[in-house]
Amino acid sequence: MPYEIEVAATSAAAPDVIFKHLCAAEAWGEWGGFWIRARREADGTEHPNGIGAVRSVPPWREEVVAWDPPRHYGYVALAGPPRRRVRADVTLEPCPAGTLIRWRGEIDGFPGTGPFTRAALRRRFAGYARRVARHAERCEPGCPARLPGVL
Repeated sequence: MPYEIEVAATSAAAPDVIFKHLCAAEAWGEWGGFWIRARREADGTEHPNGIGAVRSVPPWREEVVAWDPPRHYGYVALAGPPRRRVRADVTLEPCPAGTLIRWRGEIDGFPGTGPFTRAALRRRFAGYARRVARHAERCEPGCPARLPGVL
């Protein structure tokens, strides 16, 4: 049974700045809170960070399945806990405060784990949305999301 999650955050940063942080795996360490460096394992079909790109933060791996800069970024999990189907979409919408970040996800949970699965995924997505929102507002010049060719 799939469980759906949606969280939101706002950032004073522009949508294109946030999108660059989402699509450049090398920038995830700047905002993601990962203890292992993220990297792109395979390039996308039409753009290195676009559809078909595979990124990893061991033990997790994901593939980009939606790429519409600077509005929509989507991915599916290929490997990693909980080894169930996970699909997430991040949409970026201009708003009076700057950008509204909506992080939506769907996961096939294990039977009997619905509340736990939803709570864990909601906490993870909410943390990602808040951290990318804050980091994009104060991104330093050395951040990998600022490198040429990210978009």
